[in-house]
Amino acid sequence: MGHLFGLSAGKRVFGLDVMRALAILIVVDAHSTVALKEYYDGAFWHHLLPDGVELFFVLSGFLIGGILIRTYEKNGRFDGGLLLNFWTRRWFRTLPNYYLVLTGLIALAVGRAWRSGLHHSLPAKGELLKYYLFLQNFARYVPDFFPETWSLAIEEWSYITLPLILWVLHVLMPARWPRQRIVLSAILLIIVGTNVGRLVAAVLTPISEGELGFRGIVVTRLDAISYGVLAAYVKHYFPAFWTNDRTRSRLAIAGLALIVLTSFTASIVILKYYVQAGIYPAYVFYKRTFYFPVIGLSMALVVPYMDGWRTATGLWARFGIARLITHISLISYSMYLLNLTPIMLTLLERFPTTSAAVGWTKVGVFWGLTMVLSTLLFAYFEKPVTELRERLSKKEPTLLTNEPVDR
Repeated sequence: MGHLFGLSAGKRVFGLDVMRALAILIVVDAHSTVALKEYYDGAFWHHLLPDGVELFFVLSGFLIGGILIRTYEKNGRFDGGLLLNFWTRRWFRTLPNYYLVLTGLIALAVGRAWRSGLHHSLPAKGELLKYYLFLQNFARYVPDFFPETWSLAIEEWSYITLPLILWVLHVLMPARWPRQRIVLSAILLIIVGTNVGRLVAAVLTPISEGELGFRGIVVTRLDAISYGVLAAYVKHYFPAFWTNDRTRSRLAIAGLALIVLTSFTASIVILKYYVQAGIYPAYVFYKRTFYFPVIGLSMALVVPYMDGWRTATGLWARFGIARLITHISLISYSMYLLNLTPIMLTLLERFPTTSAAVGWTKVGVFWGLTMVLSTLLFAYFEKPVTELRERLSKKEPTLLTNEPVDR
């Protein structure tokens, strides 16, 4: 998943680094339990944690939304040139790393098959091509190969649709419409349109077919980053509200409470009680529809407080804690790409989990490899390649000298 990149410590917002680091740690922690097999006891505290991927979506939307709004307001227009520059900078940030890991996984599978004399277990060529175009889960759930890329596909398509809609509205809306109204219209069009589409599909499909995998399908999740974009809209157009300390604290408390409540009530630990109470069908319908805006908006409520946490102080600044958090934030995209399929499924799962001790050993190795290999991938490929975009695109505008914009 995307994250801030290449900024000096003075230009980073520590609170956003905390959010990003927390998001990737939750994701990697969930994947680490694969190593434990039947020895995983389903720790209760796991059911209180937010969805790390949804947190990524909201944070990404906040940063992307800020870039789009700043660009639109500074130029007073939104046209093909600005759109191409926006995509160039986004794609230099995300595509090279992704294509490197994807191609490496394919080459490894083919090489193993060649050595063993057996046919490889990869999807058909047509399916593999979809991965290069981010179509692997466009209208259905992602195949078993490299399954974690479902969220990256949703994010990439959001990068396409949001600025396109903004451009179209800028062209079609009356000249007397202020840019603020056009921005809000673009955000609401995506949020309302996607939610209406999901609602219609949920109503037309029998409850017996379950949650329908809506969480991981591009066309049913185009609103995923829009709740973060809505936060960016509030920050830009209502700065007094955004920077009010009391408001920030109250929103953060409400957001955290709602996140924990939503996470717990949607966890598997409580499903049996829904069945016993006879409300399981209602729960399934909720997970198809209203769950997504609820979790998105609840996480967006926390963003003002975290955005106001500009630097690490007190205990956070001691013992290298802040430095570690910033480092994890920087390498989070590499961690996302490497942790599950390349490290856990391709490497560690070759060693069977025969006991709890073996399982926990694999968990320790998994975390160590994820941190080390992600650091190397970031330092020797992700960072140098991303820096190339400065030669091929224009730097996007900032409102504050200490506000991060490179994304």
